[in-house]
Amino acid sequence: MTTASGISVIICTWNRSAILKQTLDSLALHQGCQALDIDVVVVDNNSSDDTRELVESYIANWPLGTLRYAFEPRQGKQFALNLGIQVTRNPLLAFTDDDILFPVDWLAKVHQVFKDESVDLAGGKTELIWPDSGKPRWYHPTMLAILAGVDLGDEKMPAPADYAPAGSNLIARRSLFERIGGYSEQHFRHMDYEFGMRSLREGAQVLYDPALVVFAPVDASCLTPRYFRRWSFKAGIATEISATDKALLLVPRWMYRQLLEDALFLVLRIFRYPDADLFNRELRIWRVLGLISSRWYIKYRPGQYLKWRENVSQKKKNLY
Repeated sequence: MTTASGISVIICTWNRSAILKQTLDSLALHQGCQALDIDVVVVDNNSSDDTRELVESYIANWPLGTLRYAFEPRQGKQFALNLGIQVTRNPLLAFTDDDILFPVDWLAKVHQVFKDESVDLAGGKTELIWPDSGKPRWYHPTMLAILAGVDLGDEKMPAPADYAPAGSNLIARRSLFERIGGYSEQHFRHMDYEFGMRSLREGAQVLYDPALVVFAPVDASCLTPRYFRRWSFKAGIATEISATDKALLLVPRWMYRQLLEDALFLVLRIFRYPDADLFNRELRIWRVLGLISSRWYIKYRPGQYLKWRENVSQKKKNLY
């Protein structure tokens, strides 16, 4: 059924049934949505665990509209996201992740935000829930996005030039996808950012609203320098060579200057390591190295680039 006030919630998952269970339990507690048509779809991205059995065990007694299971055999979240769009019909699509917890009024807030018919795409806060071990001593607030956190402040505002709603808390009108297309299937990472940037270029009205808040428990296994380094390298991967002023070997010259400055900063302060400021500098280096590697692959090994990018971009054992 499709209704004018309908919301389809799309959750993509891969081999995380225990965590997915917490997400479904959290979503089932929603209140104040009786007047809305809520359709929840879990898109299984080729899991080998008991994801299907878990979702099907919830379906008969699901308290929040309807719950459905869909299967996407192509490995890659971008494929799962697009399947979710295809198998749903409601005018509002609320995308989230399989490790997210929700306040009981999240869907009611989604409905409220989109009463403004000018809004095409919106996102809000994703607040981190730290494990009992707390934050590592090398953690810096600028690393928030590595753990899928989002916080642009407490004021509702039109999207800044470089803002795109994160996939854990991204709501869009179906009409926006019909107008500009779905998620890029060439992006194995940051497909939500690419979609947001494309939406802005196409004139969509994009909103940041802190009232749209969800919570992301931090997996303690992610709190390692290796995880943060790999994430940063992959964050730098470019999908194409864009025109840049004063480029040297396909890379903007200022990046080489930044790379040298950061390397010197680390060398001169090596005895303070691990320090949050030092580690933050190191992660900037990894990000630049990701960009340089990808641009050189595009230029000098184009026949191998797509396979390299897919292999590097995919998670290994659900870790970066």
